[in-house]
Amino acid sequence: MFRIKYSREITLKLLYQIDLMDLFKLDVEDIFANNAFFFKGVNDLEKNFIMTLLNIIKDDRENIDTLISKNLRGWKLERLNPIDRNLLRIGIAESKVNDKKIVIIDDLVRIAKKYGSEDSYKIVNALLDSVIK
Repeated sequence: MFRIKYSREITLKLLYQIDLMDLFKLDVEDIFANNAFFFKGVNDLEKNFIMTLLNIIKDDRENIDTLISKNLRGWKLERLNPIDRNLLRIGIAESKVNDKKIVIIDDLVRIAKKYGSEDSYKIVNALLDSVIK
């Protein structure tokens, strides 16, 4: 069974750590392995999905961040809370491998409501709607 929502949440947790500790230069497989105890029960399909997203973000972060920055109105990428910034990265990365854009946005909005600030879901919804549709 492939739990895509669960996989997106794990991706956020790993990416949050990678972002805050500036670990983008490290191998994604090593980061996942060093944090595997947090994610017991992740099957191979879920791990492959998570690794795909993390590798897309790692390899294309500069372009992804530029795309986010161009669509922010009156904000800078660094000023966004790390949850919002990384949910946006996930949404853009996933849109490269998944053509169900509305599903991606809806699920990341749900995750923003769960983990982000009071207005996180608004930022994630608005920006992803303009960037990946």
